[in-house]
Amino acid sequence: MAEEEKETSEENKKPSGGGKKLLIVGLLAGLIVGGGGAAGFFIMQSGDETEPVEVVIEEKAPELPDYQYAKIEKLNLPLFYKGRVLNYAVMNVSLETIGNDDKLLVVKNVIIIKDALLRYFSVNPIGREDNPRIVDFDRLSAKIKEVANQEIGREIVNRVVISESRNF
Repeated sequence: MAEEEKETSEENKKPSGGGKKLLIVGLLAGLIVGGGGAAGFFIMQSGDETEPVEVVIEEKAPELPDYQYAKIEKLNLPLFYKGRVLNYAVMNVSLETIGNDDKLLVVKNVIIIKDALLRYFSVNPIGREDNPRIVDFDRLSAKIKEVANQEIGREIVNRVVISESRNF
């Protein structure tokens, strides 16, 4: 009997390894499930309090046309009144086009345009109605644009810029 008691007491004293493993696995499973649940809770809560995000759209500046200028230097036009030449107006004229191709077309036809202008203004006055010795630049610019586009055969001259005008 004494031997049996010793054997049973030795069995009770042996630590059981399976119980500890089970306890550790249970704790880890609880942490994983509990941590996942807590993470899900915080993720769901943060979705309600989101502030609207402003979307900034950058507007591109409008592209300006490629303005090019063809120059007619020293255009001599007569200022006459009642068939008599009062003076000559000498001016530099620039014809505005868009793009290099249109500019080259105007430059190529500058002599023809200048000839047409001299023919037209040799019989039509360029002076103002109230004072024929002063050039009416608005009417002159409009007519130069019209004649230039007519001679080229297309509407490519957008504007006429008159500079350095003198009367002789």
